[in-house]
Amino acid sequence: MKKFTWKTLGNGEINLIILNGWGMSHKIWFFIMQKLSMYFKLHLIDLPGIGVNKNLNPTNMEQTIEILNFYMPKNSVYLGWSLGGLIATNFTLLHPKKTLGLINISSSPYFIKQKNWPGIEKKDLYDIYNGLLNQYKKTINNFLSLQMSKQNKHFQDLEILKKILSNDNYIPNRKTLKKGLEILLLVDLRFKVSMITVPFLRIYGALDTLVPKKISSFMDLICPNSDSIIIEKAGHAPFISHKEEFCSILLEYFSKKI
Repeated sequence: MKKFTWKTLGNGEINLIILNGWGMSHKIWFFIMQKLSMYFKLHLIDLPGIGVNKNLNPTNMEQTIEILNFYMPKNSVYLGWSLGGLIATNFTLLHPKKTLGLINISSSPYFIKQKNWPGIEKKDLYDIYNGLLNQYKKTINNFLSLQMSKQNKHFQDLEILKKILSNDNYIPNRKTLKKGLEILLLVDLRFKVSMITVPFLRIYGALDTLVPKKISSFMDLICPNSDSIIIEKAGHAPFISHKEEFCSILLEYFSKKI
């Protein structure tokens, strides 16, 4: 994939590969990119079919990992938000020697609710898919509005972020949205994540309805050597609603573990 490109920011010694959520471009990190770039070398990834790679053919999980393995530097920390966490986790499982650490934000090894597993109902996932497919800007704006109350000191940032993400250049194509749906529906890493040997940090929002905080307790049992943090009053995007706390958590973790 010769035309695959990504944004690099910062001059830190640690390479931080950042993977976005479903149907999102790297612009979702707008308000913390500069902060993190002071400490790390960021590699902000837009998956094929989104953002700077909008004109590329969408890829499945295996193809995406092949791309990352080919283009990304070795000895990197992989940070994935939501669906991006699934990709980052799978990359770590397949290429542990190339992975310095793994960070999952509002993510799960399996997203679908089951009898003994907290998650999202399939119907709700399809509702999100139809919203993204038919009313992308409205769906994203509604999602962002749900991430924080009007009392949150960062509430004014939402309007700026809405304008950035509504730019036609950053809207995913329809095939990419479908590929993302398939990954969320089908990928199940619950029986593999215990094999992760690199430092592994999991961050959750206490008010997240897509990845319930109960996931944290299940993962504590499955991956006892990993670390988990629940940010109170945060939803599915704690790096937007609680950006100072989020960045502090990352920096403290890196100083101790990596």
